[in-house]
Amino acid sequence: MADDFYAFNTPDPRIGPREKAPMSPEEQAWAHERGAVHQTGWLQILLFPLAVGSFVPALFFFIGLAVWRGVADDFNPDDAMAGSVGWLIVATLLFVGGWALYNGLHGKYSRLKRYWREMPGQGVVELEHHRLLSGISLWSNDYDPDISTISLWIDGRMQVVPDSGVSEWLLARTAAGHWLVLRQNYPGHFSYDKPRLPDPDKRLKPSQELSIALAPGTNIALGQRHSGEPLPLVQTLYWLTRPEQQRLNEIAHHWTFFYPDRYGVVNAQDADWVEGLVARAQLQHFVPN
Repeated sequence: MADDFYAFNTPDPRIGPREKAPMSPEEQAWAHERGAVHQTGWLQILLFPLAVGSFVPALFFFIGLAVWRGVADDFNPDDAMAGSVGWLIVATLLFVGGWALYNGLHGKYSRLKRYWREMPGQGVVELEHHRLLSGISLWSNDYDPDISTISLWIDGRMQVVPDSGVSEWLLARTAAGHWLVLRQNYPGHFSYDKPRLPDPDKRLKPSQELSIALAPGTNIALGQRHSGEPLPLVQTLYWLTRPEQQRLNEIAHHWTFFYPDRYGVVNAQDADWVEGLVARAQLQHFVPN
């Protein structure tokens, strides 16, 4: 799991050349947002060395005393303690200092941390282009009390707002013959009552020309660029079941996936399942435009 996290968040040499473009302010804000979780501060450098490292040498020291006492007939605990306290203090300082030094060097020179420290300031994204032919919108309600806020670009800046748990899913057919999945989370206050849809003017309004802005060399999306004519969109009131949402989240390739998978693009082996989901949404909860 840790290896997957590292690999997904660092450039993958298997990803081929993609078009480069200057970051928009929103994309640069998302780059800083993504990169913040990878930066190392003094708290991360010192917390575990001080909290744990201060006791490790003493633990081994007392284990050693117990072993010595078990094998030596002339063991004298007072003499052992008197002659070892100074060395124990020195060993503890060296252990804590060495651990903290390692954390600091790792935070400065790690490939992962260096990439996310430098990349936002370079101001460049890579683009993957899609031409969308038609789409359908579905809904999910997946509130997580442990993560009760979301970050959104509002009024020209990144803001942390309450998470309503409501998400809109766009399933679009592309000119290349694939299904492409996009998701939009909506702010608001969670309620155990029937979830409310966002106002129509706040819902997704995709266009036929879509470019996914990605962190260079990775599959991490930093934004979406829409252009061209509005996408013909079927709006529904279909609410995904928990199994449907889990499956869609897995095959949508939004997080922790690797080449040759692409962001948002459903693989061919999962297309039949998506088409079945679309058919259920249209037949059971169709809302004319």
